[in-house]
Amino acid sequence: MSTEKLRDEDIKLLQMLEQMRNQIAQSSSSLDSLKDILESVERLVKERNHSMINARSPLLEGFGIETDDQLTGLPGKAAFEKALERVFASGEVFTVVSFDLDGFKEINERFGYPTGDEVLRRIGQLARKALRASDLAGRLGGEEFALILRGITGDRAFGVCERLRMAVQKYPWHQLHPELKVTISLGFASRDDEATAQAVLARADRFQAEAKSSGRNQTFPGMYY
Repeated sequence: MSTEKLRDEDIKLLQMLEQMRNQIAQSSSSLDSLKDILESVERLVKERNHSMINARSPLLEGFGIETDDQLTGLPGKAAFEKALERVFASGEVFTVVSFDLDGFKEINERFGYPTGDEVLRRIGQLARKALRASDLAGRLGGEEFALILRGITGDRAFGVCERLRMAVQKYPWHQLHPELKVTISLGFASRDDEATAQAVLARADRFQAEAKSSGRNQTFPGMYY
């Protein structure tokens, strides 16, 4: 959906909200009409969220939705790595984040593969929600995911990582199984003096491994590194 279309829908949404205020001010007897307006607003918000979540980033040019990971709906490894190369070649500031699920093998063995698949699908949703429209999340394989955070490094990138980590930790996983708990370990790296996009991703992978070996459920480098 184009930016112009979304802007038009913003205007429509404001008009609906103004109509709601007028209805409330006029009379409490118009509850049925108010209910209809509320339902229309709710429907429009859901449609906007769907459009924004599923909008294709220009970084994915050449990779259609048919190449996305079927389970999570995120770009697959080839599309993500190409997007990373494009960001690197542009010379812009960015951070790449590597993260995976802690103890995912044990989750599959204890709760079953269907539950494991559902965990991965919901991790994909949480990753999308943690990012801005300009950022990108991808599934590189298995329980391995990666993010491209454009225009930020350092503490700001750490903040995004921690927001996602806490969203995963606090998610109501008990809805899938009363004893299910899920956490992730993350590593992040920026361009610095690396010669290639793959070198930046490899450094983020090393930091992610450090987060896992240091106790899991954390981001590396942390605030004190």
